Amino acid sequence: MKYDFSLTINNDIRDSIHNVQKFFDTNRTSTTITKIINLMYPYIKRYLLVTEEYIPIYENISWDQKIHICIDYKVYLLLKKIHDDTNSYSIAFIIRRILDFFIDNISKHQNIESFLSYLVILCKKNETSTKKEQFDVWEFMRIHGLKKMGRLILDKEKREFPLDSPHLSITHNKYYRSIGISFVSSGFSGW
Repeated sequence: MKYDFSLTINNDIRDSIHNVQKFFDTNRTSTTITKIINLMYPYIKRYLLVTEEYIPIYENISWDQKIHICIDYKVYLLLKKIHDDTNSYSIAFIIRRILDFFIDNISKHQNIESFLSYLVILCKKNETSTKKEQFDVWEFMRIHGLKKMGRLILDKEKREFPLDSPHLSITHNKYYRSIGISFVSSGFSGW
């Protein structure tokens, strides 16, 4: 399945795309952009590792052309995830960064095969693994002086939540729909 996507570019981006069209069998700018994105798809997952981190700000490119590109839906979903994770302004911003990375590095390597081998080496060099350890809840509660959950003892011991703090009491019917909400401030003397 394909996803139709609109992208704005300026003369600099268009000229750079025309310079790398010799690596692809097309003269159309939109098709070249699509081929670059599809070529970079396996490496987009490690996008933040292979490029320097860009500040997600509004990008003023003084555009003069709007291009429609058709990208695979899986590529679109990945770009959308990167957009959400990096809190960038738009997916087009990420696509322009990928195009910049491709154009800057393809000129150094002179062909696509050497560029792809460079990407493989770059991704392996920057690949890090995170070892996750299981969180010990009981040890955390013991260190911080919290009582075991599930039993309430009315004494002066340290608890996660004080027993006399104000709280909301919600009443539900048999279908678990809220039918009443009340504010209980038992023993609370104020903040």
